[in-house]
Amino acid sequence: MADTSLSDKKIGLLVWKLSNLWQSKLRKVLRQFNLTLNEYLILSSIYKLNQNDNDLSQNDISTYSGIDISVASVTFKLLEGKNLITRNNKDDNRKKIVEMLNYGKNLYNRINPKISDEEKKIFNKLQNESYNFTNSLKLLLGKSLRIKAKKFYDKY
Repeated sequence: MADTSLSDKKIGLLVWKLSNLWQSKLRKVLRQFNLTLNEYLILSSIYKLNQNDNDLSQNDISTYSGIDISVASVTFKLLEGKNLITRNNKDDNRKKIVEMLNYGKNLYNRINPKISDEEKKIFNKLQNESYNFTNSLKLLLGKSLRIKAKKFYDKY
C-alpha cells in the first residue's frame, strides 16, 4: 500500500492509530457489559495476579496493569460500587487488599474470550511477526527484552 498521507509516513501516528483502533474495538465489547477499558484491565490484572498471590494491594494491581495509581484508585471505587471487587484493610490501614468477588470473576470469564477474539482479529495479521513486533514495542518503551535463544541442536 502506498504512503498516501502523513499518518502513513509517521511511525508515531501509526502507533497512535493502532492504539485508537485497539481501544475502540475493546470498548465496543465492554460497553455491552457496562465496563470501561480501565475497569476491564484492572479486573484482568486481579484475575491473573490472583493465580500467584491472594493478598493483592491496589499498588500491586496498578503496577501490573500499567495504570497510574490515581486512575486505578478511582477505578477500584467504581468496581467496588458495581460489586465486582472488595477492598479490605488487613494489618495496615494504609494498604487495602483487593479481592475479586464471584460476580466479578463470572463477569470476567464471560468478557475475556470476547476481548481475546477482538485482539486476535487485530494482531493475527502480524502472523509469525507478533513476537518481533512485541519486542520492538518494548524496546521503544525502554523495557528489557527477553530473547529466545535457539537451541544448539536445532541447527543439526
